[in-house]
Amino acid sequence: MASIIKVGEKWRAQVRRKGHQPVTRTFDKKAQAERWAHDVEGQLRDGGFNDERKLAEFTIRGLIEKYEEEVGKLRPIGRSKAGALSMLKRHFGDTALSVLNEAAVVDYAKRRQAMGAGGVTIGMEFTYLDGVLEMARSLWKLPLPASPIAAARKNLRYLGLIAKSKKRDRRPTPAELDAICAWFEKKARQRIPMPDIIRFAVASAMRAGEITRLRWDDIHEADRTIVIRDRKDPEEKIGNDQVVPLLGDAWAIAMRQPRGHDLIFPYNSASFSSLFPRACKALEIEDLRFHDLRHEGVSRLFEAGYAIAQVALVSGHRDWKQLQRYTQLKAKNLHRPVPGSQKGKRPKHSSSGIVGFSIRRSRNRV
Repeated sequence: MASIIKVGEKWRAQVRRKGHQPVTRTFDKKAQAERWAHDVEGQLRDGGFNDERKLAEFTIRGLIEKYEEEVGKLRPIGRSKAGALSMLKRHFGDTALSVLNEAAVVDYAKRRQAMGAGGVTIGMEFTYLDGVLEMARSLWKLPLPASPIAAARKNLRYLGLIAKSKKRDRRPTPAELDAICAWFEKKARQRIPMPDIIRFAVASAMRAGEITRLRWDDIHEADRTIVIRDRKDPEEKIGNDQVVPLLGDAWAIAMRQPRGHDLIFPYNSASFSSLFPRACKALEIEDLRFHDLRHEGVSRLFEAGYAIAQVALVSGHRDWKQLQRYTQLKAKNLHRPVPGSQKGKRPKHSSSGIVGFSIRRSRNRV
């Protein structure tokens, strides 16, 4: 049974039902109170009522920690995601879940921007927090309203507080790649074979982290294929194992690595991201990153005439639409020389299908 009474300038609605505690809320207008009371009565009658007072019992920090505990039992949480969740816990702390609204979301974004975080980083942090809220709503049955993050995104974009990652189209020239490899080959006391890794990254179109997870046991020599364990995926990375071909030079480079370790390239992938720009800086090569080598490898596959489905098998893209930007090829790039081809003749497709740069075997270690 519902009762509506006026309290000062406000209207207080209270709904009572046997077996439930009274539910009360105050509104500015009587019509709002009546509508709310009618909705709550229907929910109580149908057994679908969730008392939002439960939200006051949870802090945002506590909710994130519960998420980390439950998800961590099933699979490890990635480093980037763990860092983002840690930042969210530090900022919101013991803030009650019931006060997480659009204003709180925008305030967080402004504070993170003042700390030097970019729009892409802030946007990803909100994506992770939204995942926590969705789990709380669907699995833990907390009476959460519509996501305040989703509601705030339009204003966040308008204010320039979040942004989508910019798609890069920087491609290294064959001369740049040869110069970088030569720079590493001249270095004394080398441990990491950067020339081989650079050439392998282009030939295989793999990410740095994927290269350093490749195992000798996962190679199928007859098929010239290898399994990439836990390949990056927008939905589920852990357990996303993919069999990919090692085309052309990628196979040769892998086969000439020392076999004293379970891993083919037993190095820290973070080292690639620090060593590569060091060479670029020394050679005055601008705006080139190690990850651009993957883009280069995918682009060369298209230039060699492979279809989207075939390229996706190599690159691991699940959504072919993501590969469309690689198909926007420049006409001049189709004239890139193939090693061993005669000037003026149309390049033939090799077993690798990749238009490459000169390959020099290196035993050096960085």
